[in-house]
Amino acid sequence: MRVKKVFWLLVVFIVTMTFFGASGLYAEKKEEEEYLIGLSLWADTGPLATRIISFMRYATDVLGAKVEVNVDGFVPEGQISGIENLIARGCDAVIIAICSDAVTPKLLKICEEADVPLGIMFRTINDPEIMEFAMNSDAFAGNCHEDEVAVGYNLGLALAEKGCKNAAIINYTKGDTTAGNRYVGYTKAFEETGINLLAEQWNILEAEKAANAAESFITAFPELDAICIGGGGGEPLAGAIRAVKNHNKIGDICITASDFGPDLVQNMRNKEISAMSGGHFVDAFFTFMLLYNYIDGTPLSDKPETIVMEPIYVTSAEEAENYQKYCNENNPYTAEEIKKMTVRYNKDFTIDDLKRIAASYSLEDVMARHAQ
Repeated sequence: MRVKKVFWLLVVFIVTMTFFGASGLYAEKKEEEEYLIGLSLWADTGPLATRIISFMRYATDVLGAKVEVNVDGFVPEGQISGIENLIARGCDAVIIAICSDAVTPKLLKICEEADVPLGIMFRTINDPEIMEFAMNSDAFAGNCHEDEVAVGYNLGLALAEKGCKNAAIINYTKGDTTAGNRYVGYTKAFEETGINLLAEQWNILEAEKAANAAESFITAFPELDAICIGGGGGEPLAGAIRAVKNHNKIGDICITASDFGPDLVQNMRNKEISAMSGGHFVDAFFTFMLLYNYIDGTPLSDKPETIVMEPIYVTSAEEAENYQKYCNENNPYTAEEIKKMTVRYNKDFTIDDLKRIAASYSLEDVMARHAQ
């Protein structure tokens, strides 16, 4: 009788644990869900886009999820159709770098109708009315972005430290918040340090157009000693370097830029670049962590949240080499570190913890955590 009683008690225990969970005796993790995360990018080629995709695939795989990539061309119609396509493919959440504030309400309405949360990467919303709309949307989980004013400001200060006095700016899309905020940062640094802004050229995303703009600056202003590339991927930078080389001005004209490329180490060794910001591919990752906790039923907040981080700054070949080793050849966050950013594996994890991790991201931070 005793054996039968123990047997049936064991059966009851197993059935209870199977159907009602482990709340009565011990905490047991839910089985991982294979969530599908939609990632809408301006392109799926180029140094920044490919690094975003590769790290996102690594991070989602750690958590048993998957990534579906859509190329939106960084234009409103492409972004609208892209989000619709990602939702149609069964994505549980979507991430996008909005090409303008104006496209945001339309994207959120699409997500609201589909009951799919949306997170914004690399961008903040500058328009107060659109920001209010987003904050009141049931679909908006939040955003992650760099302090882009600080990016331009810090790179502008780097030029002043190198003794530059006369600069020109080559920037990408007029009206883009990131491009505009970097411009504000550069001009603020110039005003404070006495650097003259001689000329500027906008809406440049191709190497050839950037080379032509740099050529015209060099020809028109013999005193030019700095060219600032606002962004737009590696092509504008490559074009500017080519123009400066053609005039035998490497070392005489300092170049700053954002978005690290595959030739970063060589560029720094050859003094083709004086200072650069990059390594911010983790921006998409932090947006993903916000969304993952949300769709996993353990949201980090009851309202949309903004995560602010700074990119990595490189001003020497040694720093570029360390970046290559610690952030490119290896991932800046390990599988264990990624799991600890979820309530699933770390029940005490909070939005403040995620914000602190993002704010402390730097080359020094990665090296301190992963130094052998």
